[in-house]
Amino acid sequence: MPATFSMLFFTVIPVLTFLPAFTILPVQRHKVEFNQVISMATTSVSKIKTTRPAKPEYLPESDGKPMAETDTHRKQMIALLDSLEEYFRADPDVYVTGNIFLYLPRDEDAGERQSVSPDIFVVRSIKKKERRIYDMEVEKKAPDVVIELTSRSTRFEDLGNKRAIYAELGVREYFIFDPLKEIFPEQLRGFRLQEGAYLPIDAQPLRSEVLGLDLVVEEGVLRLYDPENGERLRTHAEAEAARRVAETRAARETEARRQAEAELARLREELARLRNKSK
Repeated sequence: MPATFSMLFFTVIPVLTFLPAFTILPVQRHKVEFNQVISMATTSVSKIKTTRPAKPEYLPESDGKPMAETDTHRKQMIALLDSLEEYFRADPDVYVTGNIFLYLPRDEDAGERQSVSPDIFVVRSIKKKERRIYDMEVEKKAPDVVIELTSRSTRFEDLGNKRAIYAELGVREYFIFDPLKEIFPEQLRGFRLQEGAYLPIDAQPLRSEVLGLDLVVEEGVLRLYDPENGERLRTHAEAEAARRVAETRAARETEARRQAEAELARLREELARLRNKSK
């Protein structure tokens, strides 16, 4: 081997031998660091939870069942609702309604929200406004009085399940009326909540302490009376008719008074004229 080539060979080989240590290793290190960054980024992204706006809870407003068992039940229900609405018409903090779903507070063990549909119920100390349902979780208050119009097909529900639910909710008074006299000979029963249980109201007539009204059965029809004046509560139509009669009477009295005053003025003028004439 020529000396020049030998010297070149022994000079280049050590360089080639040590070159990878200075070139390849840094690349591997950067590769490891890059992989670590990618791994950290992937982990961070995986920890990010996608938040979606919660869907509003759907609470049905109807079950497709008829409003009342019979025409008698329907007419009685409408008359009672109408009378109570008219009686509390001027009070903005009394809500009267009936035959709408009353949704109970959420029970995690029950799954779907449970509901009942009282025939008539009244809530005090709550804003009077139109509602499609009555949601206990929204209103934060149970009804104060419930009236159910019972029948053969609903008596076990009215005296059993509903009675237990209303007591648990804290409904202060519960009345059950039998329009067709199929269940109770007396047709009407009332209960008042005491220490979490309903006790019968024995007084006659049955008086609602919450409403300040007497519940009286007349010729098979449930009527509401104001004990302060002894007058029966009017329906909206009856109250409007009474107001019109009163307005007409007041207008007639005003006109009669005007005519009397005009006649008196005429007589005074005539008397003055005669006096002046006689002088």
